[in-house]
Amino acid sequence: MSPAGVGVIVLAAGKGTRMRSALPKVLHPVCGRAMAAHVIDSARGLNPARIAVVVGHESDRVRQELAAPDITFVEQPELLGTADAVGRCRSALDGCDIVVVLNGDCPLVPTALLSRLTEAASGKAMALVTSTLDNPGRLGRVVRESQGAVTQVIEAADFRGSDGPAENNAGQYAFDASWLWAYIGAVPQSLKGEHYLTFLPRLAYDQGRPAVTIEADPGDTMGVDDRVSLARAERLMRGRILERHMLAGVTIADPEMTYIDAAVCLEEDVTLLPGCHLRGSTRVSRGAVIGPSTTLANAVVGRDSRVQSSVVEDSTIGERVTVGPFAHLREGAVLGDDCELGNYGEVKNSVIGRGVKMHHFSYIGDADVGEGTNFAAGAVTCNFDGVKKHRTVIGRDAFIGCDTMLVAPVTVGDGASTGAGAVVTQDVPAGVTVVGVPARPIRRARPSD
Repeated sequence: MSPAGVGVIVLAAGKGTRMRSALPKVLHPVCGRAMAAHVIDSARGLNPARIAVVVGHESDRVRQELAAPDITFVEQPELLGTADAVGRCRSALDGCDIVVVLNGDCPLVPTALLSRLTEAASGKAMALVTSTLDNPGRLGRVVRESQGAVTQVIEAADFRGSDGPAENNAGQYAFDASWLWAYIGAVPQSLKGEHYLTFLPRLAYDQGRPAVTIEADPGDTMGVDDRVSLARAERLMRGRILERHMLAGVTIADPEMTYIDAAVCLEEDVTLLPGCHLRGSTRVSRGAVIGPSTTLANAVVGRDSRVQSSVVEDSTIGERVTVGPFAHLREGAVLGDDCELGNYGEVKNSVIGRGVKMHHFSYIGDADVGEGTNFAAGAVTCNFDGVKKHRTVIGRDAFIGCDTMLVAPVTVGDGASTGAGAVVTQDVPAGVTVVGVPARPIRRARPSD
């Protein structure tokens, strides 16, 4: 099947009442991404001509979260069932030969399974994914004739057989488009007033074109209906992510205590020690050691750097940098190569030059710091005057003494220094030493003295 002939429908209109949440079910995150986004990513692996996402409940929120150039949203004003949702996508998928239908609450479905499903549907009326479960619960049962052909799929609410292991309908379909559009309108209304895609296997069998099935691992097709299954999906996906990184050359000391979001990028020879949480779009380069007990959120860490027992958010760390223990990099912090940020140091919205040292409980916010500058213990940039933020500029090779307060806006020149406890309210020229409250220049003793 040519990729140009495949169209995908992702069903994301439901309320998800069992989640007991104000957040639409398909937007609940699994390893850092909305579960429907995982489904869409797997669908993209088919290189489809079009992707239609059906929205209904909280449609504005769902649109905002899932919007992308290759996505067409289709509104389902009333939640009248899966067949009604699919029927509304006909114009959105015009020209497609195969239509793949996926549930937005099945975040673990892999592209490889969808490829098998699409191939199986070639020349057939339809194909569907099944799996065998010890207790299918709320999932529909697949019924076969003696020769093995699928005769129908029975919704769980209509099933009157005995409990126990059964082949269930996993909820992923591929249809011949012309057949689907010809008969989607023939799906009858259920007792609940909805129209279900599960009617179509019976119709195909009655026409002498029984549906073909693809057997799948239940873990690949599990749907998320409540917080219990959400946690189960998170655990399964996390295991896959950890395994993928380890096989790619990442050392993970204790997988049971390591959490990595789906979008995180790790190069070979990265080491993650126990208690690490890597979130969002974090990227870590070769040779870096992260942890123990470290959180990186949308962080970039350069080669051979070490981040220990610290929190790094929306920040960039250069090469051969040491951070921590117990340091905090907040939004907009940039640490140049060879920097050292020690215990209880905090940096926010600042650019720190190469080789800067800041070893003990200091705060640098809204600042530009030149190469080679050294901060003694307790140094603080006083960047907020109670109304707005101001910037501090510090030149190269400056020395900021213990408990110095730099009251922004202020500039400290190259090679300048401040004495312990200085409160700097005026610019300090290059090479000048200031002391006192408020700080004033003094003659610095020469080494020969």
